[in-house]
Amino acid sequence: MSMRVRVVACGVIGIVAFSGVGTSQDEVAEEPANPTTKQLLMRDKLTQMANVLEGVTLDRFDQVEKSAATLRKISRAASWHVVEQTPRYRRLSRNFQEQAADLERHAKERNVEAATLDLVRMNVTCANCHQHIREEAARD
Repeated sequence: MSMRVRVVACGVIGIVAFSGVGTSQDEVAEEPANPTTKQLLMRDKLTQMANVLEGVTLDRFDQVEKSAATLRKISRAASWHVVEQTPRYRRLSRNFQEQAADLERHAKERNVEAATLDLVRMNVTCANCHQHIREEAARD
């Protein structure tokens, strides 16, 4: 694995590790007793992102490809559960789906550098979308 990929992989790990920053301890510590469909989809999305990280790190490209395909499907399904689809939300959702398709293609090509960068792009898109949703909720 090249030094560049290792640096990017460390960046992804940092993003994942610090994704809870700015979230209250109650939100991190407790799962809802009766999660909504949207919450279940987001939890599955997080699981699939972890599977991608593991697959990229361990050169398990079949795992990366499968999780990327699942992430695209989850993203399409989750959009049905967002009532107020702002133009920015639609753009971020579309970007995520395109990035997942890129990741799937790069996994098929066994291109670790491109797949690692796809994962970073997807993490940034997730963070931006969740920030947007929080901002929209605060306006209401």
